[in-house]
Amino acid sequence: MGENTIRLDTIDLQILKLLQEDGKRTAKQLAEEIGLTQTPVYERVKKLEKSGVIDRYVAILDPSAIQKDMVIFLSISLNDHAKEPRSKLLDALKQLPQLSEIYHTSGAHDFLAKVRVKDIQAYRDFLVKSIGTLDNIKDITSHIVLDELKSDTAVYIDDTKI
Repeated sequence: MGENTIRLDTIDLQILKLLQEDGKRTAKQLAEEIGLTQTPVYERVKKLEKSGVIDRYVAILDPSAIQKDMVIFLSISLNDHAKEPRSKLLDALKQLPQLSEIYHTSGAHDFLAKVRVKDIQAYRDFLVKSIGTLDNIKDITSHIVLDELKSDTAVYIDDTKI
């Protein structure tokens, strides 16, 4: 195990699963659902937070409520794979608030990024005004999502271990 890795038992896994379903659950609610008292559950949650297993708590927004219904994945290829130009581009991509996810990938493209926008015009503007101004991009392939069939923020926890 890595130096920052902690051992998770079945109770920890139950707590994590419940908090991923609803991060606003209180220690009291968690304790009732798990069948423990409030104090040890509270202490376990604090341990999970302190160790970094629980990274942060966030509100999950309904994209249609804020007019960000369109999802597009960008497959990005680099011109220059040297460390400095690659790092410079990656830093610039990370600064774009429209990109909610960026992954370094293997295969035909170097990066995969996810953007949510209002409509195709907003995406065109984003491409021209933001992505198009960045150096070291050889090619971008846009994958427009027609239907979002499954979207989940939870990290899979093996139910057989609970």
